[in-house]
Amino acid sequence: MSEPFGTLSHVRLAPETTYIHPPELPDRAYLTSPAIEVMTDFDHVEPRTIRPAAAIDEALENMKRVGVRLLLVEDADRNIVGIVSSYDIQGEKPIKLVQESRISHSEIRVSDIMTPQPDIEALHMLSVRNAEVGHIVATLRALEQRHLLVVQSADGNTEPADEQATPSIGSGPQVVRGLFSSSQIGRQLRVDVDEIMTPAHSLAEMQRGMGT
Repeated sequence: MSEPFGTLSHVRLAPETTYIHPPELPDRAYLTSPAIEVMTDFDHVEPRTIRPAAAIDEALENMKRVGVRLLLVEDADRNIVGIVSSYDIQGEKPIKLVQESRISHSEIRVSDIMTPQPDIEALHMLSVRNAEVGHIVATLRALEQRHLLVVQSADGNTEPADEQATPSIGSGPQVVRGLFSSSQIGRQLRVDVDEIMTPAHSLAEMQRGMGT
């Protein structure tokens, strides 16, 4: 029986052919740089996930292997039910759980220490698109968080219908578009992460120290 498909035209690979790869974040950023320049964009980078029933030791090992400090916690339908960070795993939460519940460290599950979905604060791309890095640093400080998720409408729209109108944020289905990390921002600003997270270091002081 003959095949119903014909062959496609084909070419030989040309010399000095490279490949398409995700854009990298700029090596250097400033407080006045566009916020998008320090955001890990899941349009280009695969988000790292884990299930709630996984052991926290497994979660930490996964983070070390791929070089991240936060995992999205997803259920069987790939809905986000929480987030867990290396700070959660290596901080006081597991210690208190062992003391209060009388369980061993190896028995602690991600679901025991993660930040559950209802408690997760996120930024909307409608706000991020015109923000500067300084706004992200100020927000991280105000919320006392080292990570901030960025969401957008499930239909992919990141622009208000009317440019003069106030964007509608927080209604309708959402998807996580990206992530801000204080450690990533610190590397790009070339400052210590504690300077980002400690209110004692004002943004103006940081800016002077960076020579901007």
